Amino acid sequence: MKKSLFVVMFLCLLVAASFAGTVNVSGRAGMFNHGTGSTSMMYGVSADYGITENVSLRGAVDTTTYDSGGVSTTYMPISVDVIYHQTFSGMITPYAGAGLSYNSMTVAGSTNSTTGYQGEVGVKFSLGGMTAGVEYRVIFPDASKSTSFTSSSVYIQGGFSQSFNI
Repeated sequence: MKKSLFVVMFLCLLVAASFAGTVNVSGRAGMFNHGTGSTSMMYGVSADYGITENVSLRGAVDTTTYDSGGVSTTYMPISVDVIYHQTFSGMITPYAGAGLSYNSMTVAGSTNSTTGYQGEVGVKFSLGGMTAGVEYRVIFPDASKSTSFTSSSVYIQGGFSQSFNI
């Protein structure tokens, strides 16, 4: 119930923000290192909202399922990040950001929820009407512990962009 409530709240925030300006939605896919020396595919969706020319707010929902010691584990972070970016030549945009997350981990049918934080660096490339990028994230799923995960992903955005001017 908690997980679905946070997903609904996250989606409501994205819809509300879309009426204030431009929101760029992107699909994400990448490799997730879950700390056991192996990786799994992580998929998700994110939405970026420009606050200033160089600062944006990004919300993301990702998910991955992997086998850990013979036990199926599903991890789903819902994150909100502040991103600083600088565009060069109108095509290349390196960025760095940090934010907070709500994390849900289901291990053998038992779900645990925590509050965490993450940091990321990446670069995106403008390709006409679309944008593609690569990103590396360090995720601390529980703010009270020092355990971290890493994620590297690629994404494409622009196909779902919509501008609302009110």
